[in-house]
Amino acid sequence: MMTTIELMHNKKTMRFDVVQLTIYKQAKIVEATGQKNQSYYLFFYKDRYINAKKTTSIRMQSFLKNALQHGHTFSADHPLTKALLNEDHAYRLTSNNQMVQKLTNKYNEIEMLYVLAMFDNYVNEKKIQALCKKTFYNYRRNGQLKKAFRILVNYGQVRPHDTFAKDMLHHFDFQKYKDQYQNIDQLTIEWSDPLYLESVYFEQNFPDTVIKSIIQQYHIDNRKFDQLCLLYTNCSSLKAIENIDQLAQELLAKQDQISLWEQLLVEYPEPKEIIEKLVKLDGYQAILRYYVHHDEAIEDRKLFERVLDAVSTEQLAKDYQPLLETLLTLYKEDAAQLERVLHLTIKKLLQHLPLNEIITSLQDTELPIIQKLRKMEKLTDNPDQQFALGEIYFDLEQYDQAIACFEWEMELAPEDPAPIQYLYKSYLAKGDKEQANTYKQLMVNIPS
Repeated sequence: MMTTIELMHNKKTMRFDVVQLTIYKQAKIVEATGQKNQSYYLFFYKDRYINAKKTTSIRMQSFLKNALQHGHTFSADHPLTKALLNEDHAYRLTSNNQMVQKLTNKYNEIEMLYVLAMFDNYVNEKKIQALCKKTFYNYRRNGQLKKAFRILVNYGQVRPHDTFAKDMLHHFDFQKYKDQYQNIDQLTIEWSDPLYLESVYFEQNFPDTVIKSIIQQYHIDNRKFDQLCLLYTNCSSLKAIENIDQLAQELLAKQDQISLWEQLLVEYPEPKEIIEKLVKLDGYQAILRYYVHHDEAIEDRKLFERVLDAVSTEQLAKDYQPLLETLLTLYKEDAAQLERVLHLTIKKLLQHLPLNEIITSLQDTELPIIQKLRKMEKLTDNPDQQFALGEIYFDLEQYDQAIACFEWEMELAPEDPAPIQYLYKSYLAKGDKEQANTYKQLMVNIPS
């Protein structure tokens, strides 16, 4: 199902299809397209929506270009994309002047400049640099050299090619702070510049040693999406699984939670914990897809059989060949159990697959259920054997086919109670009590 959003501009609401989500440093950028292939980029700072911009071209050294080139990209239907866009409302497009005013009211000067610089593809670069200079020199004149340095070093994280910031960072006034920032471990312990640290650690792909500190900071800032995203991309412990579970329940619909766990299932070293989460969500299709392609991971056969029973017939039919191969491998030492499980599976597959395809997939097997299928194939076009064929269909719960066979047989031998009894049982099994009662009455009226 297509992920869509609404953009509101001048009291007019427009619907757009989401193309992808890109996460780069503190920015989340959602690309969306509308009619006539209009392309918009929605910018989020941390997990807060800022503004959307119509985009026809992307400057080579812009923040947007860097983000799309070096960020982590997720598809429109990825659960992380759904988690970011989980609020059901229209995103408002505002002018640059309105955006600057809103940023000024909401953020301190360092963050305000940082966020504005994220829009350097759309805002005049000289105006952004002028604001950087003004803020920097105000702090410097007031003797607040550390704040002046922080303005430059964080601005440089968004606009690394800005000549003013690069030149001023080399000034001898800031050597002391440059030395401090070289000691990234101490800076992390103090957590004195979260904005800078998060940007640097993003570039380092969040080393294991700092994840706990960053998660704590996200928790303090109530940044649930960022917690989920970081845990998702660095999921390696049971505690991470439990934290993901709590956040996923808050940010995602049930089906998207299932999708999230299914994505993690392949990467996580202990799939059992994730499978337990999927069972609680009735995510049996996801478990089946995993089992079919990782049959060595099937530890609990009872659960596997429960999954087979719970999954829709359509889903079984999609992966029927690897599924049948999995069954033959898993139960190769237990013919009785293989017969039972194949019986369960084939009943479902026959609703969507031609009989000959199932037989071909099991041609090297000589179990009673396969012999029964071969017999079905032989009897299908034999008008004198419709009763026998109907019995097999009935046994495999193919009630519509069974009814057709027994109706044919009843026309040939109207006094024979056997086909009428089967018609009664077939309609009853289908849940059609009215038709079942019709044949029940016919049985009563047949002279013994």
